[in-house]
Parts: sequence; structure tokens; C-alpha cells
Amino acid sequence: MGNPTDKGVFEFEMLKRYGAKWAVLAAMTAHMTRKGIELPRNIVDLLTAARSKIVSGCFSPCEAGCDLAQVEAPLFSQGYLLDQQDFQQWSDLLAEAMQGKLDYERIMGIPALDPVKNDCMFLGCKCSSSR
Repeated sequence: MGNPTDKGVFEFEMLKRYGAKWAVLAAMTAHMTRKGIELPRNIVDLLTAARSKIVSGCFSPCEAGCDLAQVEAPLFSQGYLLDQQDFQQWSDLLAEAMQGKLDYERIMGIPALDPVKNDCMFLGCKCSSSR
């Protein structure tokens, strides 16, 4: 049997990747919504649940991954409504996220991810009293 710390390191790495995947899917959801593309109503709830699972670290990567898969499927099934360049950009960003190449600094440098950088209001958070 492997070292228990190896499992912990693996799970932490997967949660980091799922955090980046969450950022891409949340920004893609915002982008598609702005373009008037109709998405399932539960997308924001699933994104919220996935984010909570990722941030808390109290859930297995599998549980967070399942929530993200439920977001990814309808987004990419509606991807044909985006122009080819747009769709390719989101696909590439998602691939980078799951390869572990989309870290915090990279996310901060990608304009398409602006909706998730600083504005938690997208997910319905009421943490800012100024809004």
C-alpha cells in the first residue's frame, strides 16, 4: 500500500486543478449568459456546491469533480452556439486547468476569466455590504 501522505498530496493537487477548472467553468457560464445562451437553472447551484467542496478541503476530489462534470456537460453541449474561436478558447483553458498549468498568476492574466477574479457576486455571495 502507498504512503498516506502520497494520497494527501495527490488529493491536494487534484483540488487545485479543480479550483482552476471551477474558475474556467464559472467564467464560461458568465460569458454564455451574457451572450444570451440559455443554460440549465441549476448551473450556479452546482458551481456554488463545487466551490464549497474545493475550498473546504473536506470533500474528496471525486465529489468536487462530479459537481464540475455536471456543469461542464451542459456548457459544452451548448458550445456550438459560440463562435469557433470562443469555444476553442474555453476548451483550451479547461485543458490547461486539468493539466495543472492554470495557476493563480495565469488566471489573473486571462481577460476571459475576469468574471471570477474579484467579483464573488456572480455566485450569489452577499459578502460585500457596498452592493
